[in-house]
Amino acid sequence: MTPIEDIQEKAVARKLTEKIRDCYDQKFTGLLKISGHKTNLWYVYLMLGRIVWAQSSQHPLRSWKRHLTVHSPTFCEQTGELAPYESWNYLALSRLVRLKQFPRDQFSKIVEDYVAEALFDILQSSMLPYEEAGEISIDVQSKEAADMPFLMLQKLQSWEKAQQDWQEWQQAGLAKLSPNWAPTIKLHRELKDQTSPQTFQTLNSFANGENTLRDLSIKLKQPIISIARSIFPYVSRQLLAFTEVSDIADEAHHGFHPETMKELAPATPPQGSPRAALSTQGPVAEKQTDGKLSSEASTSKRSRSASRDKAPTVVYIDDSPADSRAMCSIVEKLGYKYVNIQDPLQALPMLIELKPRLIFLDLVMPVANGYEVCSQIRRITAFKDIPVIIVTSNDGIADRVRAKLVGASGFMGKPIEERRILKVLNKYIPKEARRLDTA
Repeated sequence: MTPIEDIQEKAVARKLTEKIRDCYDQKFTGLLKISGHKTNLWYVYLMLGRIVWAQSSQHPLRSWKRHLTVHSPTFCEQTGELAPYESWNYLALSRLVRLKQFPRDQFSKIVEDYVAEALFDILQSSMLPYEEAGEISIDVQSKEAADMPFLMLQKLQSWEKAQQDWQEWQQAGLAKLSPNWAPTIKLHRELKDQTSPQTFQTLNSFANGENTLRDLSIKLKQPIISIARSIFPYVSRQLLAFTEVSDIADEAHHGFHPETMKELAPATPPQGSPRAALSTQGPVAEKQTDGKLSSEASTSKRSRSASRDKAPTVVYIDDSPADSRAMCSIVEKLGYKYVNIQDPLQALPMLIELKPRLIFLDLVMPVANGYEVCSQIRRITAFKDIPVIIVTSNDGIADRVRAKLVGASGFMGKPIEERRILKVLNKYIPKEARRLDTA
């Protein structure tokens, strides 16, 4: 690396690090649009200052499919190779996570590694000569959280991982080599003459110009640096070469439009896929008699379900299963649709999807307390007028004042009792909204 290249690379890395740190300190929600290379754009999405997604315009499908195969091979087997993109994209999997039909830890690992690759490519792009890359620019664009259908995942260390991977890539002397390039045989006969039969067979099996170094690392189950180093001697002798490859083809994918999130639009799951049998409320276990659901019971259940679906949604954000059960029995008895959100970090994206008429919010929770969550809710325009009721055993003046300062609509003491819940519902949900349409 020349002194000029070293200065350029460090400047870009420092600039991006500062932007990410500033976004975190300011609890920024929106995206960083990073450009410079003639053909590449990157988008880094942040929600309340935390990176939730990042993507390159180069290989979005190839990268996502690769990590999905690594961290969830069972899901890939179930969906099959011919499954359309809409059945295994981010939105499809995130909905399964919310329905507890896909492991959250697997999803988190897929996203972390996927995002880290995009961030790695940003760092490497800074190494391109100025004539090719131009000046790397970072455009900050604010967005409403409602326009960003991402899950807030805990311990997503993508930026740290990208920096570490890039440092190791440089130290291995591979800074000028893109992991998105695919090795291909340049001189077939000469390679066969100058290598052993076993080596030639090995190289011939994967150096076909179709698999990138990242792909090969997964297929061969070897570190990508080891694979790159083993190929270099043949490249230097001009027996092998590296070539750029396109993204994997998929008829359901009509291009990547990160700013409008078109690639995350809701999709109807294909028949036979894990999503096909799921409703928005999750799987329902029906009681059966002699192997068949009785007509009367089925009709009654459908009627109750239809009425409940039309009722206003009441959400309770609380990590206590006991309090949630108590709230559920009361709210559903009064004819409302009830949803419990146990993880406060998942509250915003779930609220955006649920569109509740009223939110009960527990004050004491791990990671983020009720005051912090309420403040975050009020940052979203769509929730500025939605009633948020703080629920707590601490019913002091100081607590009430602080709740008011963060935008809470009211304050309700514990224990969870029907008379308290009914009083709140009568006050904050208009009668016309509570009237169920049974037509």
